[in-house]
Amino acid sequence: MENQHKTRGVPENPDVFSASLANIIRHEGDKETIIGQAWKAAPNLLVTCGHVVEPFLKSTSELQIRFPSSGNRYPVREIRTHPNFARGADQLVIFDMAIILVDLSGVEREAHALPISFDKPLRNFQPLSAIRYPAHLGQYSSVSAPAPLAQLGRMLGELRRDDKFHILHDLALSPGDSGAPIFDDTSVVAMHCGDTASLPGLNLPTTSIRLALWVDALRDLGVEENLKLAKVKGPRKGTSPLVAYVLSAVVLFLISGAVLAKPLVDSWSVVNPQILPLTVEFNKPMNEYAEEDPLQITFHPRSDTYVYLFETGDNKVKMLYPIPGTEAWVKAGQLRTVDHMGSYPMAVGKDPSKFHWVLLNSDDSQFNELDRQKGNSNIGLLKIETDQLLEKIERIRRKSPGGILHLEMDGPVATKPKATAEPTISSETFKPVEH
Repeated sequence: MENQHKTRGVPENPDVFSASLANIIRHEGDKETIIGQAWKAAPNLLVTCGHVVEPFLKSTSELQIRFPSSGNRYPVREIRTHPNFARGADQLVIFDMAIILVDLSGVEREAHALPISFDKPLRNFQPLSAIRYPAHLGQYSSVSAPAPLAQLGRMLGELRRDDKFHILHDLALSPGDSGAPIFDDTSVVAMHCGDTASLPGLNLPTTSIRLALWVDALRDLGVEENLKLAKVKGPRKGTSPLVAYVLSAVVLFLISGAVLAKPLVDSWSVVNPQILPLTVEFNKPMNEYAEEDPLQITFHPRSDTYVYLFETGDNKVKMLYPIPGTEAWVKAGQLRTVDHMGSYPMAVGKDPSKFHWVLLNSDDSQFNELDRQKGNSNIGLLKIETDQLLEKIERIRRKSPGGILHLEMDGPVATKPKATAEPTISSETFKPVEH
């Protein structure tokens, strides 16, 4: 039965898109900031704004993709901006679009891509909606999975005459919402790119008018539509010969662009990974630790794998897992807790460090030979430096590209002074949330 209360401009049930909506997170020391939105457009491929990820093209390790519906996080493998992405003298970013390659697993791998239909005309004052997880929802909380927020607005018109790609809208979106998909009744028709008040060249001194990019710009990035609708055949009534000529030129350009884009699509072919990422939980939020607070890490892999956890900092390497006397092999779904460094309980300090999770599909002698330094076995210190550890990881990757998964993340840093009375935290105090 047709829904009599359906709101125009909003898909039937926005919740069905929840597993395909993500936040882009930037790590700065112990601070995490949502810098944009992303959404699944194809297997292992997400879409966002070019200006959100452009500063990290050569430093993708600073970014993480987080899906609020599950809490799962993924590292970024590669970023490609739109071939016409550019910043104008008036500060306007044109073709502000990028695609992100991420090795998805679990619910995110099974989630459907958002519906995309090309050549869909937009009318002035047409109802539209943005569906996303905004930063202010507090989605870092793991208490319960939030629902995506649908916000209503309208199409206001084209940014410039004869430019159908850059459009104006009045959806009430905020900083951190760049990249949010914009829907009509059935599919994604555009992507939010930012407000216009900060762009003097546009002479639009109001934040109630915002900029978006027509979804058809995805064609130049090798992304295909996945929702085919009935198209109007033939030119629209009253189309002038000049417009018809321009349209034919555009069609020719898109056809040639599709041929050029094929190698890009091929290079981004989807391969089911041999090793799935693991779930990691800390006993406190990353920015809530005081100096010398006990640190407890609970993890479980999603596939049978050998798990190694290293901490690097000040050019030193410590092996946190496996602890002496235990094996690296962990079966899928089994919980493991890391709360000691050698013989001593782990505690949070003021110095930044990196955690390196290394997952292998077969045991490797390169890691078995990493003996703990003589005289320092009680703190897990190894006889190698950070560069040597990374070289070992890279050698394994070259030998067996699909047999290793290396995940790097910031370790917690104390943001509060040492507590006068230190509470005891046992394994019973913290119970990780099942995703």
